[in-house]
Amino acid sequence: MKLRSITKRMFVLGLLTVLGTTGTTSAATADPLPEPSDVNATGLPRGGWEPVGPNSIGGLLAVSPAGLAMMQPSPPALWLSGDRGASWTARRGLPPETAIQGFFADPVNPDRMLAVGNKPAGVQGEWRGLLLGTSDRGQSWETLREWYPDGAFGMATDPSGRVVVVQNLDSLSVSTDGGVHWNDVPRTWPREGNAAPVGGLKLILVGDDAYFTTVYPEYALWAVRGVSGKEPRAELVYRTNGEVGQVASDGKRFVVTVGPELHGSTDGGKTWTVLRRDPGGQPLREPHFVGGRLYVATYNDIDVSTDGGRTWTRTPVPAPGEGVSDMAELPAVPGKPATTLISSVYRGVYADGGKSGYRQIGVPGESIRDLVTSGNLLRESVVAAGMQEIYNTPLPRGKVTPATREWQSHPTDRLHEDARLSVSPARPDVVWQVTRNGFALDVLRSGDGGRSWQFAAKTLQGLPRTILAHPADPDRLLVSAFAPSGYVLYRSIDAGRTWEKLPTDKGFIAFAGDPWNPDRVWGGDFDGLSRSDDGGKTWTHVSDEPVSSISVSRWGGGRVFAGGAGLLLSEDNGRTFRRVRDGEDPREISRILPHPFDFRVWFAGSSTGGGVLRSTDFGRTWSPMPGALPDARVLSLTTSSDGRYLFAGTAQSGAYRLTLY
Repeated sequence: MKLRSITKRMFVLGLLTVLGTTGTTSAATADPLPEPSDVNATGLPRGGWEPVGPNSIGGLLAVSPAGLAMMQPSPPALWLSGDRGASWTARRGLPPETAIQGFFADPVNPDRMLAVGNKPAGVQGEWRGLLLGTSDRGQSWETLREWYPDGAFGMATDPSGRVVVVQNLDSLSVSTDGGVHWNDVPRTWPREGNAAPVGGLKLILVGDDAYFTTVYPEYALWAVRGVSGKEPRAELVYRTNGEVGQVASDGKRFVVTVGPELHGSTDGGKTWTVLRRDPGGQPLREPHFVGGRLYVATYNDIDVSTDGGRTWTRTPVPAPGEGVSDMAELPAVPGKPATTLISSVYRGVYADGGKSGYRQIGVPGESIRDLVTSGNLLRESVVAAGMQEIYNTPLPRGKVTPATREWQSHPTDRLHEDARLSVSPARPDVVWQVTRNGFALDVLRSGDGGRSWQFAAKTLQGLPRTILAHPADPDRLLVSAFAPSGYVLYRSIDAGRTWEKLPTDKGFIAFAGDPWNPDRVWGGDFDGLSRSDDGGKTWTHVSDEPVSSISVSRWGGGRVFAGGAGLLLSEDNGRTFRRVRDGEDPREISRILPHPFDFRVWFAGSSTGGGVLRSTDFGRTWSPMPGALPDARVLSLTTSSDGRYLFAGTAQSGAYRLTLY
């Protein structure tokens, strides 16, 4: 089973964002919320876009008088819920390249929040830290302070948020007025090389003392006493034979994780006892005091004690292999008991129902990089490629319910990282996937709508860029990759049983096959559009316009579309093209899609915020689809086989469905 570090996951997501990445009972709404005149009788934006999932994202939790807040760490987004997680609103005013590592919501003033995080500094060992504040509940953020090159790796506050402590590489920074003025306490504790306190629960504030765990070469618990005074002083609190990892306190009791053990102290760190040792020797992590209970977890189990650590009860984590990233307590309200929430960054937020089990309320913050439908009218599925996971669900028909938003994922088999999908209309029950495997790629096949996957080509050289299952011959597959030797194409003509490597100087990021000619393939990249008439062996350069998506009419008529910075249309089989929509960003048009039955109608997704475009005159003119998407950065599109539903995958708000008729 794959065990994924939260720290690594946050780093990977942040890096993907910098490089251009740009079930459940939850639903997302637009931000800002639409005026009543802009919604229909069901409360949905006019036009009928409905959230269908997957609600798979968790993050850092906080509770305020206005309800529940969750900070998605990277790419950063603030999600707000006033109905205990039944619906969510996204606020995205944070710097997009910042990975958030600390979050605070004022328990009295719901409009005030703080977030601390790091931006890449571009030099190894150097970090640019930011403390961000909002006084309008996330609609706008102000940078309260920057730290360079020492970064900002964690934040602790007093209950009011007036005293703020930020952990840096070589100091602790302390503010006693909510982040306006600062006093830096220089490091007197050990640190070597590039060792950085990355990860949560490294810093807490108890009274006027800040407790924190140090890193290489000494993994110990230290404290800075009297942080709000004129002369704060650092001292060693606890060093043991193992590595002290994380720290938590309820103000009276302290606990620290030490490998597979949890150590506790009730006298401020003078004496310590072993409260818990994992029976299987797994590392313990994420200690929390929530609702008067003490929690600690492995990647697969949660231990809870109601008597200060003397006795323990073990239950599975909500998502096996993913562990816990944060916990919080929703207070009781009339008709609703107090509820413990458990967050897993890449699986969602869950309400602990005790004997009734977990109920997922995760937010729809997933980036849907690719989206396809598979199967036939009687058994059709939607398959989505997220940032590091593949999701699938039976095609949601009729009313969208909490059950239809519960998409299956594959958390225990492998990482599905940088995945791309393709389905040949000639074999609609088979989904092909190319996915990154370290510095290589795998090709996977699913014959059951994404519910299970089998290797079709394992560990080919290069990083994957795109895949094509040819519409005229479903046995023909083409994969574009970037290898140490340069760009490369892999081709199979026997449904993935054997592969050949084709040399090329093209870094194709988009393919399209001619539905009537198995030898003709179109390929596009930022250097332009190319055509092959021999199945990908040789290529003819057609256009210098950058291309990020291609589509060929299945109805004939010589119609070929190329999308990039706008849209190009050919009506003579690609001999000539004319511009039918202007644009500036070469990645703007993410997907071009024909209606399955009405050959006049075409759809296009805009990754730069234009939502979904539509043409009803064979692609000659285009206009935005009616209705507001909560995230207008559309990365992927697909339709149901009967043409009734259009699905849009967004950059950071999951997938949405539009009923066309």
